[in-house]
Amino acid sequence: MNTVQPFYGAAGVCAPEIKKCLYMADKRIMEETAEIRLRNDRPVVLYGKYGSSLITPSGELTNDPEGCLYSSCAAVSDTFNRLCGYSIHSHQNSIVNGYITVMGGHRAGIAGTAVRDSDGKIQSVRNISCINIRIARECHTAAREFMKMVFDDGVKSVIIAGPPSSGKTTMLRDIARRISGVGEKSCKVTVIDEREELAAVYDGVSRFDVGINTDVLDSYPKGAAISAAIRTMSPDVIICDEVSEPGELCAISAGANAGVKFILSVHASDYKELIRRKQIEQLLSTYGFEKVVLLKGGSLCEIQEIYDAGEIRDEIYRDRACGGIVDPDGSVFGADAENKIEYG
Repeated sequence: MNTVQPFYGAAGVCAPEIKKCLYMADKRIMEETAEIRLRNDRPVVLYGKYGSSLITPSGELTNDPEGCLYSSCAAVSDTFNRLCGYSIHSHQNSIVNGYITVMGGHRAGIAGTAVRDSDGKIQSVRNISCINIRIARECHTAAREFMKMVFDDGVKSVIIAGPPSSGKTTMLRDIARRISGVGEKSCKVTVIDEREELAAVYDGVSRFDVGINTDVLDSYPKGAAISAAIRTMSPDVIICDEVSEPGELCAISAGANAGVKFILSVHASDYKELIRRKQIEQLLSTYGFEKVVLLKGGSLCEIQEIYDAGEIRDEIYRDRACGGIVDPDGSVFGADAENKIEYG
């Protein structure tokens, strides 16, 4: 496997003067970089296993703003146009949601000035000022420990939680590859890839390996895609990323009642947040999930803890009764302060 190709693919969408310098970085930097951040008239910032760092025009990491690579307003604008394939209109829906996904599954988060209609709804984004390109990587060992620890006695419905950049999407992708197949113990898998990251479909072909018995619904809203998959694809397992909306939760409920297993991810930085997330409470109280896996922040696909769904559900009820967040050791912390938090 070419370990630097993802970096080349992500850096390749940058303006030529930025791309040229990034391509001069050594192999270790390319392998360890997770994000490329461009800001108007500010230094280019890389983020990876080494933390956050600037980069020199010759491709070396540095913490010195003097002499580092800067991104001009023109370079940010050019990069944005390249991300859109010079067709901003065709990407308007994703731009409004704050991102653009490019070939290879790399997702560029964008920030700028929101343009609202009379009802306050965002119609478009102008004056793009920041672009964060998140490098998508395929890792065929990402779910190795997960499979041993969670699926040792068969596939289950699982919630994978973790902070940003903890490897939730990478792990979901490898789980799909591992459980999809043929034979008595294999599964028919459907991947719901609303943001085009899990399978990285391009011209109808998945650029990432998500298994030989996997169907991909690409760019569909998750709620509609789940309903369509249940009606038409007869999946054993549905895998999707970043569940949060009420319509998605309703579709998951319908799928669970039809006997489909779900493996999905949600944002939760730590145990406290895991307990207070409203969608996790809803998923656990209704939809037949058996395990909750919390990934560790600051690393890729490293499991911090595995919980029985019933254990988390009981802690949530205790939290509500006690007026505070309950620690895994049974103690209540921050009761006065946490009781003021609106759950959601």
